[in-house]
Amino acid sequence: MNDFGDIAFACVALLAALLSILVAQRAGRAAREYLAFAAALYGALALADLAAALYPHAALLATAVTLTIAALAPCALLLSLISAFTRPPSAWIATPALLITFAAGLFAALRDMPFVTFAPEAACLCAMLALAARQFRHGRAAALHAMVCAFGLVAASAAFMTGDEGRTGFVLFAAAGLMGAALAGAKPSGEIVEDKRLGDRRGFAIDHRR
Repeated sequence: MNDFGDIAFACVALLAALLSILVAQRAGRAAREYLAFAAALYGALALADLAAALYPHAALLATAVTLTIAALAPCALLLSLISAFTRPPSAWIATPALLITFAAGLFAALRDMPFVTFAPEAACLCAMLALAARQFRHGRAAALHAMVCAFGLVAASAAFMTGDEGRTGFVLFAAAGLMGAALAGAKPSGEIVEDKRLGDRRGFAIDHRR
């Protein structure tokens, strides 16, 4: 066992990923799916960090996983926020965006070039802040949670740039950003009930026409 603190922090991040999936059940379908994908990525990141804490030889693998997820997960979170605040993006936009960020993260991991990862991440963070500023007029709580998401990812990147010792900090701050996105997309219980009723009425109307 390398450091009990690193193990504890990795476990906390893993629990945060699981909790964000539960919170995301209050979001719309598209936002929920993108958020669940991001939560799975950050959960895998927490497991990689846990493996590095238990087995020092796994540190290189954990760093590679971090670089790959650092590019891909923010894109998934951005798509989740877009789905929650406006409308779900078209598959013709979402799929290439995810593929490009994944390719950037994988290239950064294989070449050990972190700046390649943080270029698409920076673009996603700027888009998140723009969405939060726009949403502030309609829902301050959701906008603030989106800002927490963006700044949490900024802090995660800053922690990672400090070296291998900052990988645990990256995991924790990324988990905070994930929770911010989950809370931003969550709807009040009244809106969820209304959505379900509206869906039931639409289904009844279709059946009635048949």
